Amino acid sequence: MAESVLDRIVQRKRTEVAERLGGATSDARPTRRSLSDALRKPGARFIMEVKKASPSGHRSTHSVDEAVRAYAPAADAISVLTDGPDFGGRLEDIAAVRRRFDGPILAKDFIVDARQVAEARRHGADAILVILSALDDSEAAAVLAEARRLSMDAITEVHDERELGRAVALGAAIIGINNRDLRTLRTDLEVTRRLAPSVPKGVLAISESGIRDRSDVKALSPFVDGFLVGSALMASPDIGSEARALVHGRVKICGFTREEDVAAAAAYGATHAGFVFVPGTPRAVDAQTGQGLSSTAAALGLKRVGIFRDSKREKVIQIADSLALDAVQLHGSETQEDIESIRNSLDPGVEIWAACSVAGDACEARPGADRLLFDSGSGGTGRVFDWTLVEGREDLPTAVLAGGINAGNAREADAVGAYAIDVGSGVEAEPGRKDSGKLRDLFAALRPDARRSECA
Repeated sequence: MAESVLDRIVQRKRTEVAERLGGATSDARPTRRSLSDALRKPGARFIMEVKKASPSGHRSTHSVDEAVRAYAPAADAISVLTDGPDFGGRLEDIAAVRRRFDGPILAKDFIVDARQVAEARRHGADAILVILSALDDSEAAAVLAEARRLSMDAITEVHDERELGRAVALGAAIIGINNRDLRTLRTDLEVTRRLAPSVPKGVLAISESGIRDRSDVKALSPFVDGFLVGSALMASPDIGSEARALVHGRVKICGFTREEDVAAAAAYGATHAGFVFVPGTPRAVDAQTGQGLSSTAAALGLKRVGIFRDSKREKVIQIADSLALDAVQLHGSETQEDIESIRNSLDPGVEIWAACSVAGDACEARPGADRLLFDSGSGGTGRVFDWTLVEGREDLPTAVLAGGINAGNAREADAVGAYAIDVGSGVEAEPGRKDSGKLRDLFAALRPDARRSECA
C-alpha cells in the first residue's frame, strides 16, 4: 500500500523532533490567555489561520503581517501553521502574530512528542492542536497533560467515529472535527454533520477544513461552536473583506461624517464604508472631508463607496479617482446613457451600483451597472420595504439590500440572500453620527448562532 500524506509527514516529523529536541527542557511559563474562553462567547466563533502553503499545492501570496492585520477585526483566535517543509511555516511566525494580535494563538503542527508543547509555548503559543490520527492514546495523553501543565488549551482533532470516541475517553475539552482526511486530503463537510451530534454537551466542537464561505458557516453553525478556517481566506485576493464576511456577511455602513465612526464600524466587522456626496442631505460630505474618511477606511481594510444623486459625470469621476473609491453608487434618476458614460470614464476596477426603489414598483435591471441596490425610495429614509418582492430574483446574489435595516431586523435582512446589506440610519445617534452601541448590536445580531445555543 502506498504511503499516505499523513504517514509521510508524521514519519518526517518524528525524525525532525528527535534531532531538534533531543536535549530540550520543558521550561516554559504558563499562558494566561484562554482559547476556550474565547470560543465560549455568544454565537459561532472563528479561529483564522495563517497558512502559507499546504501539501495539496496551495500557495498564498499573503505575508504573516498582512494576514494578521486582516484577521484582527474578525478572529477570536489565530492559528499559526508552524510546519516548514509541507506548510511553509515556522515557530517564529507565532511571535510575528503576537505583535499584532492580543487574543489566543493556536500553534498548529503535527505534534508527535510532548516536548513540542513547551517549545510552542516558549514561542508564544496559548493552545495546541492534538491530531489523534498521528498519535496513540498514551502519546496523546502525555501531550494533553503537558498542555494542562502550561495552562494551554488543546484542540483534539478527529476525523471519524473511532477517533471521536478516543477524544472523549481522553477527556478532550475542545474537539476539532477535521472535514479533510489527512491520509488522502479529500474534504467532505458531511463529516461535521455526522460527528458533531456525538460530541458531549459541555465539550466545544470546532469544524475544521473545507469552510469556503458564509453559506458553509450558516449550514454548519447549528452543529458546532466555531470554525477553523485557513486555505479559503489565505487564497482570497482580499483577505480582510473575506474574513469579515465569513463572520457577519458583507455589511456596508453608510453615511459617515466622522473618522472615529469609520474606525468603530471597521472594528465591529463592516466590509464597506459609504460616503454621501449629495449636497443638502443630512449625511453629505464635501470632497475634502471625504478624502479623510476614505483614507481612514482604506487603512482599516474597508471598501469605499461614494453615493451620488444626479451628479455631473465629471464630479463622479473626479471624486472616484481622487478618493480611490471601490464603487460609485448612483441613487438618482441616472439614464442608461449616464451609466455608460460613467462606466467608460471610471477605472475598470471600480464598480457601479445602481439604486432602485422597490416600494411598490418593479425594479428593472440596469445594464452597465455591476450591482443593483434595492431600497425603499431615494435612500436615507429608514423605511423598510417588503423584502419578499426581491426574493427569487436572478440578480439577488449580486445585489445590495438597503432600507431601514437595524439590529432588530438585520438577521432577517441577511437571510434574504443579497450580496451585501446596507445600513445607515439604523446605527445612528443622529444623522451622520454613528452610535457605537447600535453598531455593536447590529454585528452581534449578524453573527450566526452556535451549537451551544441549540443545546441551551
